[in-house]
Amino acid sequence: MNNFNQMNSNNNPQSPWAKPEAVVQSDSSAVTYLKQVYSLLAASLLVAVAAGWVGMRLPFAHEHPYILMFMFLGAVFLAFKVQNTATLFLATGISGLSLGPVIAVYVGAGMSNIVGQAVLLTGGIFIGLTFYAMTTKKDFSWMGGMLFAGVLVVVLGGLINIFVGSTALSFGLSAVGALVFSGLILWETQQLRNNPWAVPPTVAALSMYLNVINLFLSLLRILGIMGGDD
Repeated sequence: MNNFNQMNSNNNPQSPWAKPEAVVQSDSSAVTYLKQVYSLLAASLLVAVAAGWVGMRLPFAHEHPYILMFMFLGAVFLAFKVQNTATLFLATGISGLSLGPVIAVYVGAGMSNIVGQAVLLTGGIFIGLTFYAMTTKKDFSWMGGMLFAGVLVVVLGGLINIFVGSTALSFGLSAVGALVFSGLILWETQQLRNNPWAVPPTVAALSMYLNVINLFLSLLRILGIMGGDD
């Protein structure tokens, strides 16, 4: 699942942070904006969890993962274009459906504890990085282009590994992915803090959702591989 929000807005006109039509709303505070973004993010995660529970039990989700993948990509594109709550929840709901069978594999293999560990690690990393980005005076704007390159490496490497099937490559890509998506959480959080209302709250929430979910999947694969080796 690729993140559409990963480029540095200072040098990438395609980033939503650099949309020419985005206008800072001077009559609304940054606090109000951040509350909206993180409320939508929390709601999106709840939608994904509920949809994931359905996906674990839905035969269609198990039998047609590629159809769900294309549906998800289409929903994400729509959410970035239409920019409202309905399209946000559509995208995160389909995301949850596609994640259901993945979680079911771990649960069916007796690795429910690994899923729980990945959830706790993801939550801890997200909270820690969010707090740091909100309080630090350091500037992370330089990280945008590097992080986008990292995403390309993870995506292209994942496509190659579909045909190679290498556990070592999967572990390496997952480790890189965990670092990249952690970096994106840090970078995008600072963008939200420094540039409130630069993008609609639904777009910011969806972008952060993608970072969180991809971080979770990276950690899940790492823990799964390590647990399997044991």
